[in-house]
Amino acid sequence: METLSIQTKRVLFVLPSLSPGGAERVLITLMNGLDRTRFSPSLLSVMPKGNLDAIVDKEIPVQNLNKHGVMRALPALYKALKNTRPDIVVSTMAHMNFAVLLLKPFFPQTKFIVREAITPSFFFRKNDLRGWLVKMGYKCLYKHADAVISPSNIILDQFRNVLDMKNCKYVLLYNPVDTNQVMTKADAYTPDATLKFIASGRLHTQKGFDRLITALKDFNPTQPWRLDILGEGEQRAALQSLITQYDLNDRIRLLGHTDNPWKHYAAADCLLLPSRWEGMPNVALEALACATPVIAMSEAGGIGEIASKADAGAVRIAHSMDEFTAMMKNVTAKTNTKSLLPALFERNNIQQSFEKILL
Repeated sequence: METLSIQTKRVLFVLPSLSPGGAERVLITLMNGLDRTRFSPSLLSVMPKGNLDAIVDKEIPVQNLNKHGVMRALPALYKALKNTRPDIVVSTMAHMNFAVLLLKPFFPQTKFIVREAITPSFFFRKNDLRGWLVKMGYKCLYKHADAVISPSNIILDQFRNVLDMKNCKYVLLYNPVDTNQVMTKADAYTPDATLKFIASGRLHTQKGFDRLITALKDFNPTQPWRLDILGEGEQRAALQSLITQYDLNDRIRLLGHTDNPWKHYAAADCLLLPSRWEGMPNVALEALACATPVIAMSEAGGIGEIASKADAGAVRIAHSMDEFTAMMKNVTAKTNTKSLLPALFERNNIQQSFEKILL
């Protein structure tokens, strides 16, 4: 046991919170899959919200700083790192990455690895102070990371060419999908006369559910149809208002948060991804694992990379909402119930690459 403890690397995963978001789930999936003979993982959450600790492996220690705001938590975060003495720190999302990299000079023996969750251009849509601060954070801090993990090439392209950040240690690492777990929790598909569409994500402007609902006000396919939207967020009331305004209450339902979205993905004929920006859309990968094809807007981050690696027709990409709804009219009941997920997104393949990055 003494030899094992010397060889084992202590890896601290740091999240802003345990809210049920894609970036958080990706990091937890990577953490859960670590080889325990080589790594000793633990998890630290800054803010006291969310319930993703339920999907953390039981033997992994979880600490919550119970602070409100990542930057306000810097002293407590410093103290936690001092007490934990990790060999490696792994974080995700820009504001969390900035915080841990600000502390890097105090821990010269620790490797700091950050993962970027979305396309950086998201922060620069408005020419305001926040956008400028984020841009400076990227330029001044990311070059000090021991590795900058990106889930898609489009993010790397924006760092290198839009922000002119060519002096970082970039690594491409796709999001992992545990197909066995997904299919275990998925329901069997039953075709019927109604076309079943599914969408999933935080009810936020990013996800584009407002423009999807508006585009569907005149949607008249030859078959009856229904759209279920999974997720919660600040736009719930506004989205429900749009549904009522366009007399779509019999067609579109806001189902709220669920701990098992996969049963809804598997039961649907098509997943809709009308996002205005993304990194690597995990929901699309998981839908494909459930044998459900995807229609997505071209702005959805790495969706083009997924489409290029998937079977023909598994992922269709629209460049306008008119083109999006036209593609929806061509959807038919599923005939395939086998995974459509390209093999390179499988968890085992991604996990091996992740462990190489850590070492």
